[in-house]
Amino acid sequence: MNFEELDISVERINALKNNMNITSPTPVQEKAIPLILKNHNIMAQAKTGTGKTLAYIIPIVEKLKFHNIECLVLVPTRELAKQVYEVIEDLRDNRIKSLPIYGGVSINNQIRKLEQGINIIIATPGRLIDLYKRGKLNFNNIRFVVLDEGDRLWDMGFAPDIKYILSFIKTKYQFMLFSATLDYDIRELVKKYTRNKFTFLNLSRDDLTVRSTRQYFYLIDLFEQKFNTFLQVLKKENPKNVLLFVNTKKTASWLFNKLTRKKTWYRIGLLSGDLSQFQREKILKEFKTHKINMLIATDVAARGLDIENISHVINYDLPKFSENYVHRIGRTSRMSKKGTAITLCLKDEYEYLCRIEGLINKEIKRKYLKEQEQARNTFPFY
Repeated sequence: MNFEELDISVERINALKNNMNITSPTPVQEKAIPLILKNHNIMAQAKTGTGKTLAYIIPIVEKLKFHNIECLVLVPTRELAKQVYEVIEDLRDNRIKSLPIYGGVSINNQIRKLEQGINIIIATPGRLIDLYKRGKLNFNNIRFVVLDEGDRLWDMGFAPDIKYILSFIKTKYQFMLFSATLDYDIRELVKKYTRNKFTFLNLSRDDLTVRSTRQYFYLIDLFEQKFNTFLQVLKKENPKNVLLFVNTKKTASWLFNKLTRKKTWYRIGLLSGDLSQFQREKILKEFKTHKINMLIATDVAARGLDIENISHVINYDLPKFSENYVHRIGRTSRMSKKGTAITLCLKDEYEYLCRIEGLINKEIKRKYLKEQEQARNTFPFY
């Protein structure tokens, strides 16, 4: 299928092709766009990296009447707000005025832009509520409401804020929710705000990212051997652009300092919740442009990241929750590209690796370092 068959305007098709090098829709776009164009409320289960942003932005832009604050997109993180904004900018429609709204930056600049008139707002809930209470925006013309990464909004404690914001929107609007997982509370919210009139799309099976990612693990006998094993894995695998996951901020800082002192050829960055927004954005920009080619992060710090051309995701720590493994490795194999995920697994953690395999319904293949391979040949059951 192509975008012409989805009844998308020539102007939009040309923008996708010329500015974004996109010529055909992904599965989530193929299913969601026609329904949104036909005014359906949508509850979609779809992973990051499957093209879901364009799945709702394209039909919304097609239907815009260019009123003030006509569309509201609520997102869990500043990074995602900026990414959605950049997608809209890439469509290159000079009539569209969009604005990312999030904390950690000047609220006065955001107020000035709002006063000039904005069609689409992409916002984190806290800053949006702040502006609403100051009387700097209203929801009188809202025609579209999107909750992007709904499970992350809930995980990060934004559920009360979401309900508070929706309670102030009195217009009849089209409601869209995209989420990797859909628990009871999220489903009930969709039912309430759509009066139980919505279409459910399930494109979540992580086959779209999990099955297209090469997945391996290295087994480590003792914790004390972990760092040196990691260095050997780096030497053997020689990854080009690495997102390195750990479980805690403490481990992230320790690993950053340890690797920096080792003076490997990698240019290393640390993504921490302790960074200012300016520092965070600077590091992400450097990683996107490959000035940094190894980025260390926790699951919390990496939420909302959507970075192309990550060749490898390495789990220095096995994730605490099996679902987090899926979110981590989804950072590679973006938009049909094939990436690699490597996990370091201590022997006493092996049962947790088996649980992950059960969740994804796929075997994670074991790899061996040189001395392990020698031992394996000598002792076949090693």
